[in-house]
Amino acid sequence: MKKKLILLLDGYPFEPGEYSFIRTELEKLMERFEVCILSVSPSTEQKMMTDERISVYHCMRTFGIREKLEAVVKFFFSRCGHGEIRRILKTGENIIGRLYDSIAYFSMADQLRKYVKENHIADGGALIYSYWFNPSCLAFLMDRKSEPDRKVISRIHGYDLYNERNPHNRQPFREYMDEKADRIFFVADVGLEYYLSHWGRRELIGEKYITAPIGTVDHGYIRREPTRRRRTAFHIVSCSHVIPLKRVPLIIEGLARITDIRIQWTHFGTGSHYEETVRYAGELLGGKENISFEMPGFVPVEEIMRFYKENCVDCFLTTSSTEGSPVSVQEAMAFGIPIIATAVGELPHMTDGNGILLSENPQPEDVSSAVARLWHMSDEETAKMCARSRTLWEQKYNAVENAEKFVRMLMEIS
Repeated sequence: MKKKLILLLDGYPFEPGEYSFIRTELEKLMERFEVCILSVSPSTEQKMMTDERISVYHCMRTFGIREKLEAVVKFFFSRCGHGEIRRILKTGENIIGRLYDSIAYFSMADQLRKYVKENHIADGGALIYSYWFNPSCLAFLMDRKSEPDRKVISRIHGYDLYNERNPHNRQPFREYMDEKADRIFFVADVGLEYYLSHWGRRELIGEKYITAPIGTVDHGYIRREPTRRRRTAFHIVSCSHVIPLKRVPLIIEGLARITDIRIQWTHFGTGSHYEETVRYAGELLGGKENISFEMPGFVPVEEIMRFYKENCVDCFLTTSSTEGSPVSVQEAMAFGIPIIATAVGELPHMTDGNGILLSENPQPEDVSSAVARLWHMSDEETAKMCARSRTLWEQKYNAVENAEKFVRMLMEIS
């Protein structure tokens, strides 16, 4: 009989966002566990189909006046709340904002905690696997005293790791969650190092703190001989949310400086600043005879992979100001595409002989210079870069191999 595993997700299957990250791992999990997905998506419609072997639960959290008052009272009378208050007061910074963040965090966890108990989801024992180190994970850590045999493990990525990703520069309940969690899996070494510098204990590396990259699926690598000078344009692809952190306008400003190379630029992705960024691209690039561009917005990952397979892409470009181990770059590497990237997160380790590493905060001229350097490389040099991208992917970012290793670790924990 298979062990029950409860997988905590933010959106899937009610939203598609997590599917591209979790799908390979989910297949491997179903081979060894009885999988139950517990989603906290605010959406009322299940937009994605799931395997018939998976049980799906949906906790719709609410934040009316009653829920907010209840959260405040419970927070101030709870042991973990007391610990938060002491730590926040000790920092002496943004005290009101940080208290608000912790109360909201506590409320989200407590509502999920009640939902789980009312629906008897974790009765009979289960391995709890939280895909994010967030309130959903906290919900199960709050009952460790009454459930001492329950194992709770979590992945940790970006928004749930870096203090800088929170409006008040602090991740709530970190010390409490660190103490209670059985394992924390990091998608990249750089994330592990950040965590250790703020909360963790270095002697627990490999025991409690483990680096476990997710990776991407192999959609079929076709080694192409570089024929750039026989084509009409140097094809650049970028793929990200169009939000300030990703600095897509910097790509536009960099490309706008190029006058002597024919450029074709494709950006996949949408976001809060999509419309204004499209207008900005039109203003800076629209009148340039040597540059064509398209920004189709959201495109399913399957279509992007088909695009890579059917088109000759000369480089993948990212100017993001913060990253963990970006899947978009891993996907490009799997197709043997050279990378131009900023020196943030795991990107310095992903741009190693297979492209050009920019500084953390490059200027537009740095972007244009990097593109020109790739353009002027010989076909032999370009071929080596392409092969190196694929090799790096095979060594570290093969999703199937990584998922198999990860599931074996979970089997040992359970």
